[in-house]
Amino acid sequence: MIIINTGDGKGKSTAAIGQIIRYLGHGFKICLIYLFKKQNCCGEQSILTRFTNLSIFYFAHQHPYFNNKLQTIDVIAQCHLAMLLLEKLIVSEKIYDVIVLDEFNIALNDKFINEEYFITIIQLLSKKSDIIITGRGAPKKLLSIADLVTEMIEKKHPYSSGILAKRGIEF
Repeated sequence: MIIINTGDGKGKSTAAIGQIIRYLGHGFKICLIYLFKKQNCCGEQSILTRFTNLSIFYFAHQHPYFNNKLQTIDVIAQCHLAMLLLEKLIVSEKIYDVIVLDEFNIALNDKFINEEYFITIIQLLSKKSDIIITGRGAPKKLLSIADLVTEMIEKKHPYSSGILAKRGIEF
């Protein structure tokens, strides 16, 4: 099954984390791959690292939008390393019941990952694992192959009123 959480509203990654907790409750083995987030940047990471049946990987720790000193080529290289990990999962025996790809839609939208290549990898992986992909701007072709798509729509957000991200709500 391919599941996509996209849209401009808050809650895409949060929903995926909730899904991870549900899977963990059933004893499933999970792989969580973060793009554009550092280790220990989010509250849930301190809880999730306690589970032995959850593997967490971090690539491209920041997005150039938030750090203008980052070179695009370096971000592309990090995203490529994440894709190499996914390729390895295709040829390996089934290791994970679920693979969560956090913020991969952004990497696709910003052309850090080739869309056709990604879709091919995801279709192969989905034959043996459920796949959850998060991030705003999911490409239309990816949406068309998904089994479940949820679009988060922002109706109101405190950031619009000048209130900065709040620990526990945003991270």
